[in-house]
Amino acid sequence: MTVTSNNLKDNAKLFGDIFTEAIKLELANYDHKTILMDLKKKFEPGKLTPLLTGQVSIKAAVNQYLTGNGLQDTIEDKTGIYKHREWRGPVDTLYDYVKWLELWGILGKWLLKHPVTNVSALLRYRWMAAYLTTPSFFDHNVPGFRGTMLRAGRMNLNTIAKLLTANMEDIFSADLNINPENENAKKYICIDAYMPKLITAGFSEHQGILAHLVPHYLPSIINHHLPEHYLDVTESYGVPADVCGLPSMESGVAIEDDFPKIGCCYISTNMPCDGSIMSSSILDRRFQLPTYVLNTPMRHTREDTQEYAIEELKECIKFMEKHTGETYDYNLLREACERWNEQNALRLEKWEMNATDTPPHYGASNWMYRIFTYQDACGSQVAIKNDRKVNKVMRKSLGKLRKYPQQTRHRAVVWNTVANMYSALDEWLLNCWGIEAVFEFIEHQGHRPIDTATVDSMLAGVAKVIQEATMRVHSKGGYNAYTDDLWLLVEQYDCDMIVMFDQISCKGPAAITGLLEEEARRRGIKMVWLKQDLVDARTISRRDMRDQINKYMEAVMNETPLDPTLRDFDDGESW
Repeated sequence: MTVTSNNLKDNAKLFGDIFTEAIKLELANYDHKTILMDLKKKFEPGKLTPLLTGQVSIKAAVNQYLTGNGLQDTIEDKTGIYKHREWRGPVDTLYDYVKWLELWGILGKWLLKHPVTNVSALLRYRWMAAYLTTPSFFDHNVPGFRGTMLRAGRMNLNTIAKLLTANMEDIFSADLNINPENENAKKYICIDAYMPKLITAGFSEHQGILAHLVPHYLPSIINHHLPEHYLDVTESYGVPADVCGLPSMESGVAIEDDFPKIGCCYISTNMPCDGSIMSSSILDRRFQLPTYVLNTPMRHTREDTQEYAIEELKECIKFMEKHTGETYDYNLLREACERWNEQNALRLEKWEMNATDTPPHYGASNWMYRIFTYQDACGSQVAIKNDRKVNKVMRKSLGKLRKYPQQTRHRAVVWNTVANMYSALDEWLLNCWGIEAVFEFIEHQGHRPIDTATVDSMLAGVAKVIQEATMRVHSKGGYNAYTDDLWLLVEQYDCDMIVMFDQISCKGPAAITGLLEEEARRRGIKMVWLKQDLVDARTISRRDMRDQINKYMEAVMNETPLDPTLRDFDDGESW
């Protein structure tokens, strides 16, 4: 009998069915002879013949059942649900499974600690349903990973889960929407999501909360269909449809009254863009909290604007002191800044390791962790502990043969705002086309150490951390802030390709398209433009994004996919 890929695939499915049925019978304490007889009754003898006679080896059938012809064969069409746990070899499969169980432990501990409050939050807020899919979401951000990539990725993702559940515990315990007679509500200072909460570290009795992170930003990454409802709400309210999706979704959450009701005051900001400024006015009306707009210099790269930035920060601290009734403690701020400096040094070490010939860890589990820890967990001991562990694992891998990826073709910088609705794009680029996305635009926030010698030097450092926050560091400061860092990173990471996001509702970068193309041509760098709409998959779907890359790689680069199963597939109904 000639074994074709089709009948091998059929036999692999058959093997899976036989294996499952055999386990059921084994668990029911049937003896082996009875098990075999029952299997022969259940399955047609003719179909069993290739397996039982060795015409198709059990090993080949098992292999096909576990891995298929590629990564996409282990995933259901449309929904993107895994048919079974991904097989990565015995050691890595076991490690992945242990970390998966650890994640369930983190989520279970959080749920059972305050079950009534958490269930109330699930019933009260539409976006809470997105978090139910977290284990599956994490799986989709480490596809095919083995060795160091797997370990660093899983450690980062589980640390996000620890920090996030702690955040949720704080928020829901103080939420007046869940418990109207709540004494904890005034213990929190609400902060705009694009501003690191390091600014609130000087209070011992009050804590900063990124007001948008849990109800808005993270759900838009976890479930790529969830933003659609809130975008429609905002447009129905009269806001133009061409506003950037993030502030538009944020406004929809506010209009729907889907933000937790907490805080003694709110710190807003003029960053990162005009759309965010528009949404701030809507949020201010909905929050009904005393609000301070912390204005940060547009030309943040110029030293003559820093005095203004420091004065703004001082005024903001006075505002917080007034509404908390607590005096700001600069010794506490100094301790937090020193922790942030260690965290920052560990991040710089990661960047250096990823600039080597065999970068140990990059992709969604890297840039998501960077955003979360820069904005929310800056100076967090939990994050620092994880960073030390991850860096140790990465350090050990340097100079050694990588288990994954085994084959690559290109090194790329991925530039401009990342598509929230397709967090695992970097992983697809690597597994399908062998493109290593060694550096992401979104992770290149401020990375200067803070001078803790004096109060003024500390405030100058914190002001810089705020000015160089996520997205804003390159969207403001003049076009050089956007272009110069790109070419510097292309050189530092020895890249031969740029994947340039064309975020269709972001107007600023469109003005310098010609400058970027001319410089890429001069340097001999391949640049692929990738249209996306940030959080709205209805405009440009994930499949549409992949198709743009496919056409470029085939027509321009004259290449074929490393994994043909990933070239084209339908994940339109997935989370």
